[in-house]
Amino acid sequence: MIVPFPVDGVTDFTARVLARHLERRWSVPVEVRNVAGSGGTTGTLELLAAAPDGRTMMLCATGQATQNPAIDTALPYRWHDPVPVVRVSASALAFVVRGGSPCTSLGELLAQVRAAPARHRIGTSGTGGASILALARLLESGGIALSDLGRITFHGGAAILEAAIDGRTDFAAQYVGEMGDLLCSGTLRALAVSGDRRTAAWPDVPTAAECGFAGFDLLGWTGVVGPPGLDRGIIDTWVATVRDLAQDPAFTGEIEEMGSTVAWLGAEAFRAALEQEYQVALATATRLGLRR
Repeated sequence: MIVPFPVDGVTDFTARVLARHLERRWSVPVEVRNVAGSGGTTGTLELLAAAPDGRTMMLCATGQATQNPAIDTALPYRWHDPVPVVRVSASALAFVVRGGSPCTSLGELLAQVRAAPARHRIGTSGTGGASILALARLLESGGIALSDLGRITFHGGAAILEAAIDGRTDFAAQYVGEMGDLLCSGTLRALAVSGDRRTAAWPDVPTAAECGFAGFDLLGWTGVVGPPGLDRGIIDTWVATVRDLAQDPAFTGEIEEMGSTVAWLGAEAFRAALEQEYQVALATATRLGLRR
């Protein structure tokens, strides 16, 4: 199972939980291999070149699957090139600052950014990742243009969070599922989460909409995809197995422990969700001048 991102991100965590449970059910070894590079592009291209025999699959995620194709016209794959098989989990994004920041609310921080946008920096991954369009929409709802801020490119979500902690950037928006320990320790402070409801893991953190900024609404996800030409029988096996895991307290408990939720979708529904998400991202990237 290819993970097109570095270790210690939410996709990597989810892949390793999924692999352990697949091994138990299928009685075959499932190797998780991180093929990081270019915001998920390197791993995606390796998957697309694999034989469609079910032996090489990939756990993909929001940024690499739909957001990057919407932003980058030169990307060497399209959103629908990997074959959607089954969605596994979902995770809200959290808008965070370092624990020692004087800002205690989203409104307070955005007011500071609006007053002097050029003084503030954000981190992105490769083409942008899941957070870039989410941040752009959030900033837009606060009267701020993303293009007015400084941007630094990092290798994966963990590096983006490290930059927010050590002050190289001023804030970040990443999956809740990859920052639990950092929030618990106070190393990072969450000012808002994405989506239309608070997360079970952090019920005291308001949604951005509750704070008056409705643009921060993207929910991240992970899902299994395969190479072109994948046999329908292989797809059906994956769909049925992950559907069963979605009812297994041992599996769901591990997913929820990291701050995510199980969000099973079969192949057709998963593809429809991807297409809708891509179209929204494409419209947003075009309207905000982020498509290149």
